[in-house]
Amino acid sequence: MASGAEVRVVAAIRVPLLRRSPPHLEQIPLSLFDVWFLPQPPIQRLFLYDDDGGGGGADDYFPSLVESLRSSLADAVAVFFPLAGKLTYVPSTGDVVVDCSPSAVGDGVAFLEAESDGDARALSAAKRHDVPAFLRLVPSLEAPELPAPVLAVQVTRFVGGGDRGGVAVGVAVHHAVADGLSFWRFMDVWSAAARGRPSPPAPVFDRSAIVHPMAADVARRILRKVTPELPLVISIFVCARVHFRRKFIKSHRIGHIKNRIAELDEATTASPGTERRPRRLPSTFVAVAALVWSSVVRARASRQPDDGARAHLVFPADCRRRLDPPVDAAYFGNCVRCCVAGAAAGDLADAHRGVLHAREAIREAIDGFLEHPMVEAFDAWIDAVAALVRQPGFVAVTASPRFQVYEVDLGWGAPSRVEFASESLPNGMVAMTAGRKEASVQVMATLRPEHMEAFRSQLLYW
Repeated sequence: MASGAEVRVVAAIRVPLLRRSPPHLEQIPLSLFDVWFLPQPPIQRLFLYDDDGGGGGADDYFPSLVESLRSSLADAVAVFFPLAGKLTYVPSTGDVVVDCSPSAVGDGVAFLEAESDGDARALSAAKRHDVPAFLRLVPSLEAPELPAPVLAVQVTRFVGGGDRGGVAVGVAVHHAVADGLSFWRFMDVWSAAARGRPSPPAPVFDRSAIVHPMAADVARRILRKVTPELPLVISIFVCARVHFRRKFIKSHRIGHIKNRIAELDEATTASPGTERRPRRLPSTFVAVAALVWSSVVRARASRQPDDGARAHLVFPADCRRRLDPPVDAAYFGNCVRCCVAGAAAGDLADAHRGVLHAREAIREAIDGFLEHPMVEAFDAWIDAVAALVRQPGFVAVTASPRFQVYEVDLGWGAPSRVEFASESLPNGMVAMTAGRKEASVQVMATLRPEHMEAFRSQLLYW
């Protein structure tokens, strides 16, 4: 599918909420973890399926496929009922809530049925990250003013003729309502419903599970900072022109990276005459994040060297089981905190030891999070992280290799490609998820065009 392939919406319907929201959860206030994401871009994910379940040439299969998707989506939304609600501003308190009252959920969830003249298989196999093509296959949740919808879905049939075919499923969820873990749990439930499988444990929506001495006041202060003109919501992202790069790192190469980091660590810490300690391998996340971070820094330094500068990596850490008291693992909402790793750019740019310096900085950031998962001065800490994001040496990792994105089977097999479909990703954003093959990792990075080729070379070098 080339960028110019036309996508036509042929039907716009609503998927109803099958049962009423519990009375005590008809108004769910945004937590201090949620409010930061109110002006940020939605979570937009695109699932491409080469096998559309209809043999590529049949004309009668698609209505039944759409009906199956609608029916299973209704079952999933009945479990995750806030997704049928609306983000609503409450002037009397200054809060923003997920309104799940009968009047708010009465419209149901937007479900678009579309057709494309493009080639699904070519789009799946393309090395190029075709942002315009991807964006036409996901629904928009743009809402500059509250109330705003929380979820939208688009299913697109490829009708280009020949042996082409396939289906794209685009999903958009407002980030103020769900973090990555919550999003993928919803997709797991939808996938299970589509295949007639038992659902995972029921989600937990009660925001009072997050304990903080001044939770409501802190949430309101953050709201006033990030959305000062409520009910207007203005995006905080101003993105420069970037290129996208997708790369699969296979399991054997991840093992090599882990061992290489451990070897460098041993060579650094070993003393003559001392007994060699057991080799300590980094986790998959730490190993890949260290490689990606140091590679980005070297790629940028190839054009603008500045060894005296500080470079920072921001990455999310799940707080659910780290809080006191812990939050249920099935909690649905945002419950992540940013960890910040910092190091001298010159150390990270070192061709041989840069990845070790990156690993050490990441490990220190994780240790700090484990010691203090909830910071009391939460809004001040948010300000500090926001200031780092604006610096030129900033890199951010999103998602997690734990997210099994290629297991989203909606009734006709695994997707051939899963993409982060957004035009609002800033320079230096890296998304990591599980890859297609077991124990592999998919890395998607956004960088300025002049840095991308050097970044690719650095990844291959290791």
